Amino acid sequence: MSTKKKILLVDDERDFLESMAERIRLKGFEPILAESGDEALRLAEKLDIDAAVVDFKMPGKDGLEVISALKKLCPGIHTVLLTGFGNEKVKEASAGLNSEYFEKSDMDTFWGFVKNLSRKLEDTMAAAGMAHGGDIDDAYKISHEEEKK
Repeated sequence: MSTKKKILLVDDERDFLESMAERIRLKGFEPILAESGDEALRLAEKLDIDAAVVDFKMPGKDGLEVISALKKLCPGIHTVLLTGFGNEKVKEASAGLNSEYFEKSDMDTFWGFVKNLSRKLEDTMAAAGMAHGGDIDDAYKISHEEEKK
C-alpha cells in the first residue's frame, strides 16, 4: 500500500494556496500549506515532504531562499519555483538550485508537470535506494541518467 506523496505548497496568497491545494489533492497528492517561507521551513523540519511548490515573491524570505533552505533540510526534495514575477535571472537562479521553474501566467504547463510528478518522485526514490550507501549524489546521478533514457 502506497501512501500519498506530500507536496508542500508555499504562497502568501491564501485563496491561490487553497485553490492549488484542491487541485493537488485531486491529482492524488497530500497538500501541506504554508503562507510564508518561515512556516514552510518549520513544517519541513517536522514532516516528511516529498516535493515543494514555492512562490517567488513573498514577505520575508523569497522563494529562492526558501528553496535553498529546504534543500539543506530535506536533501533530495523535488522543488518548484512558481512565480507571477519571473524573469530570466530568476529562472537561471532557480535552475542553479536544481529546481523547476514555472510562471503563474502559464499554469497549464505547470499542471502538466504535476501530472508527471508522481513518476518523477518514484524514480528519485528508486535511485536513492540504488545509490551506494544511500549517497544522495549517487541518487541524483542515477535519477538524471534515467531521465535521459
